[in-house]
Amino acid sequence: MYTVRVLSEIDDRLDAEYYNPEALVTINKMETKGSITTFGSLVSEGYRVVYHGTDSTNGLKDNETLPFLSPTQIDKDGAISFENTDRLPIYYKDKYPKGLGSVGEILVEVKGNVSKVGIIPRDFPKNLMISGSLYKATLDATRADSHYILAFLKSKHGQTLKNRLTSNTIINYIAKDALYSIPIIELNAITQKYIGDKVRQAEELRAWAKELESEIEQVLNTSEYLVACNTPDTKISHPTLNDLSNRLDPKYYDSKAIAVERFTKKSGTLLGSLIKSIANGFEERNFVNEGVPYITVTEVSSGRLNVQDAPQIGSDISIPSKAIIHERCVLVVRTGSIGTAIKVNILDKGCVISSHLIRLEFEEEETAAAVSVFLNSTAGKILLHKISYGAVQPQIGQEELLALYIPDYVLNKKTTCLTLLENYELTTRASKSLIRTAKTLVEALIEGQLTEGQLIKAQQALEDGDNTLDKAILSKLSSEGYAVEGATPLFSDIDELYSLLASATAAADSED
Repeated sequence: MYTVRVLSEIDDRLDAEYYNPEALVTINKMETKGSITTFGSLVSEGYRVVYHGTDSTNGLKDNETLPFLSPTQIDKDGAISFENTDRLPIYYKDKYPKGLGSVGEILVEVKGNVSKVGIIPRDFPKNLMISGSLYKATLDATRADSHYILAFLKSKHGQTLKNRLTSNTIINYIAKDALYSIPIIELNAITQKYIGDKVRQAEELRAWAKELESEIEQVLNTSEYLVACNTPDTKISHPTLNDLSNRLDPKYYDSKAIAVERFTKKSGTLLGSLIKSIANGFEERNFVNEGVPYITVTEVSSGRLNVQDAPQIGSDISIPSKAIIHERCVLVVRTGSIGTAIKVNILDKGCVISSHLIRLEFEEEETAAAVSVFLNSTAGKILLHKISYGAVQPQIGQEELLALYIPDYVLNKKTTCLTLLENYELTTRASKSLIRTAKTLVEALIEGQLTEGQLIKAQQALEDGDNTLDKAILSKLSSEGYAVEGATPLFSDIDELYSLLASATAAADSED
């Protein structure tokens, strides 16, 4: 509850959120830290294209359709995934040319959840169509670094100011005039570049992470593997006596599943002979604000372990040893998102898992890496779905999981698998941390914990080849903010971050 006491504060808005004290205090702080402008004054060209219906793409080939980007493909860090976009008929690019995306455009969610903000990266798909739930804007490059603006809008202050102008009806909506009136601090161009570069570095790391994913896939892609995975689905399959088991459900004998299983058995090792132990996790539903991360299916559904968003349980709870994970473990989803398997990174050692996950423990970390690479591949997912049972909620049993075969050629590349997985995980984490860095720097400036002068000096030093000041700033960052005493640093090893950035840059240069 809050009250507006001064009549002069009343604007043409009568909704309560517009007068949220947190937003008003934020504006007051911004006014003392720099020149205030509006988002609209920085936009040189902007559109929200509303499509009149979505025509069917049934029967159309990929080259006859266009990728269609909606807020669903933008994550909370502003990263955009183009893998699972919906599709539109190709004539939409001629019918709605203003709906086509361009590199560097800011995308702001204006309908629905109204919280997501992203920026179109360099490696976006050709003829990308933007959903009408997103407003796309090209900024005036002489006044604004678009990546800095992204960081501002993603910061807690930017989100507060954006939410203040949102109309809270049945479906949340922010009109163009309201969007354009969001206050923005127009910082010195050098300051904007320093903050914006952190977002650009995150983009570069994400691009490298995608390349690492492709390299992991190349470990698997033999001709026999591809033939098995591309076996056509048929209504009738022809299992042999060797394919039969005690299962009678038709799915178990799907033609593609049989082909993949035969491929693995031809030259593979029984999973049961590779493990040290197997166990399900345990159930606990009493969560606390600070404690031990408790990993559920949600935290692994993306294909990697997302500990940062996991619920936490009290450290005083009696945790069975079978539920504690370490770097030689592979987690397989037992119920829910069947087909997901991930290797635990050493940074997540000590977390605990729910009973919906199966914990495979190995003697060697390299073997765990190879097994997870295969189980999380196309072929691995086919086999995991093959052995699942139950109609309402599919499940996987331990015995049938251990009866799967892991191809020997994958096990022979276990060291390569481990190196690729470690680089992928470190790169993904660093990318997310750099986005958080950019947001935290904006917040620290508004709160007066940092000055523009400090960031200008750091940027100028970087351009002269000296990263001392940059390291000093990065070392004070944590997930709790800037210069928070006792907080865990956002970057445990800043030299490692620089090394990852150098590798990502080298990978991008070689591709160019």
